[in-house]
Amino acid sequence: MTISSVTRVKGLVEGCVGKKVKFKVKKGKSRSPVREGVIADTYPSIFTVHVENNGLRRVVSFNYIDILTNYVEFYICDEEERQIV
Repeated sequence: MTISSVTRVKGLVEGCVGKKVKFKVKKGKSRSPVREGVIADTYPSIFTVHVENNGLRRVVSFNYIDILTNYVEFYICDEEERQIV
C-alpha cells in the first residue's frame, strides 16, 4: 500500500460525492448486511456517508485505507453498479 494508492482511492471517492452507494463492512466471520447511503463529504483522511434506516438518519465515517484493505466494499448505484477500486 503506497501513498499514491491512497491518493487514487481518495480521488475516486471525491468523484462520487452526492452519489448513492451500497456498502458492506466485513466483520470477521459474521456477515454484515448491505447498506445504502449517500457519500456526503470527503476530508484529508476520512469520508462520510449518510445512511437512513427505519427513519433514522446516521452519519458513518470510513478512511480510505478501509477500501484498500477490503474492510469495506463500496458499489456506486448508477446505470451499471460498479465497485470503487
